[in-house]
Amino acid sequence: MAPFREGADTPPSGPPPSQIQTAPNLVHFDPRAVVPSQTIYFQRNDQLGWSILTNSNNIALRINYRWLTPDGEIKEGELNAPPIAISAAFSFPLFEGWLLSFALRITSGSVPGQWLFAQAFITRGFAGIVGGPTSGLIWQGYVNATTSSGWPGTPSKEVIDGAGTFRTIIGTTPAAGAEVNESVPNNRRWQLLAFHARLVTNATVSNRNATLGVSQGGVSLFLGSAYLNHPASTTIDYSAAPFVDGTGHIAGFSQLDFLLPIPLRPGSTISTSTGNLQAGDQWSTVGYSVLEWGLWDQ
Repeated sequence: MAPFREGADTPPSGPPPSQIQTAPNLVHFDPRAVVPSQTIYFQRNDQLGWSILTNSNNIALRINYRWLTPDGEIKEGELNAPPIAISAAFSFPLFEGWLLSFALRITSGSVPGQWLFAQAFITRGFAGIVGGPTSGLIWQGYVNATTSSGWPGTPSKEVIDGAGTFRTIIGTTPAAGAEVNESVPNNRRWQLLAFHARLVTNATVSNRNATLGVSQGGVSLFLGSAYLNHPASTTIDYSAAPFVDGTGHIAGFSQLDFLLPIPLRPGSTISTSTGNLQAGDQWSTVGYSVLEWGLWDQ
């Protein structure tokens, strides 16, 4: 619950969990003669519902809202949602009146690559992300950490709309003799932009051949390889590229022929498959860049 802030322009007010405004307005009018331009009218058993999706943990979200009562009084409310991790759904009543506006803002600070997607709708009773008694979708869109989003004013967007959030991800270092294997988490959609990894081979005399592939549900979708072999006792940094120079490479560097950019959904894997990989060979310094969107589907 947001406490009253002394000296604020307008004290927070509204239905619980916000505080009720006690100071009456100076201007009164008959709402039958002067009504808002929008027609979103809440009955007493309606609630303002929210579905939240994010790629972070412990996100603090603040919602400020205004509505016009049948008596012609404009009320204001402020809700500090409980800490959000991955997904959340909640609702609260306006009692009765016209919804005038709402704004959402992340108050827990900015983290690189962080995003939060929200849906606002009319409901009667609690509504989860999937299903629930939804009467109408009012607005949906991404909420930035440094600016407010909301309605009216900000265009409504689907969860996969927009340019996406640019993320640079440090991958997991596999055990010696094991392959790189990275998976797209649930509720994410990726567009892979770049990939890098380093392979250090042991002294076992045998040429290795590095390949990089994408699969979904165990089905291989794309596989690209390096043009040159990787000798024993050698360290080479590999980078994915939509083309490979077959005439040679800079010492310690090689390209992997790979389709970029490539779209990926939850459960997709990015993995290496190295011919003649030895027990003492080590993949490391795994890193890649993606554009990321939310996705309701798992």
